[in-house]
Amino acid sequence: MVKIGLPRKEREKLRHREEILAVALRLFSEKGFHNVSIQEIAEESEFSVGTLYNFFDSKEQLFVELMEAGIEKIGQLLLPILDSDQEEEKTLSEFIRAHVDIIGGNVEFIKLYVSQYGMSTSANPMLKDISVLKTTIAAKLESLIKAGIQKQIFRRVHPEIVALSLRATLEAFGFESSEH
Repeated sequence: MVKIGLPRKEREKLRHREEILAVALRLFSEKGFHNVSIQEIAEESEFSVGTLYNFFDSKEQLFVELMEAGIEKIGQLLLPILDSDQEEEKTLSEFIRAHVDIIGGNVEFIKLYVSQYGMSTSANPMLKDISVLKTTIAAKLESLIKAGIQKQIFRRVHPEIVALSLRATLEAFGFESSEH
């Protein structure tokens, strides 16, 4: 997103960077990270290879920035829902509905993530951010379910298992949806 308060040259530089990221995301999600070259990204974004290297040290750095931005965006959508002061049933319902919006608005990111990593987040330092996000969401979801049980809104169930099952179901839905 280009910031208005910046000088024109800085806004233009940010816009160019965003254009490059958008093209790279599209190409990576269509063809896979290893099947796309910096040259191809440069041609598609209508910049020179040198210009791309002014913005990113490598194709790998470009990829990492795409992953981090996607993870941050998902966190910005889900965490405020789980942190809300609404009734547990309404919060849980919103959390589930938000996944439909996430899938609809981030198909390329989800497709890229699935093609590169599947559902695994282990043993890859590049996936530390998503692992932290998953852990945070799991803890907040479990707390939400516990609170709903205590208030007798939800049936007595094992909160950790229900939270894990719900997350797995929503992730599977997202992964499957990204294929179609």
